Amino acid sequence: MGKHKIKILITKEEYEKFSKVKEEFLEMLDRMTEEERKRWFAKLFFKKPIYFEKKIDSTVYCVNTHFNCQAKTSVSDRIDRLIEQMGK
Repeated sequence: MGKHKIKILITKEEYEKFSKVKEEFLEMLDRMTEEERKRWFAKLFFKKPIYFEKKIDSTVYCVNTHFNCQAKTSVSDRIDRLIEQMGK
């Protein structure tokens, strides 16, 4: 399966709001101990992978998720890259 790029256009105000929320989130995580962070994230994870199909017109779209435990980048890194790509 190939990689697809998605371009999301947002206003300056939306970008600033997103950046503020992201910073508050990272500050919250920084205040937690490692054990508290593990418990907090454990509550967010789905108990089983996300998978569903959606039919639009005559096309069926299959949506699923996967997580790489050996990933070298964080979600924050990926979001930053997406934002950078939006400016290009």
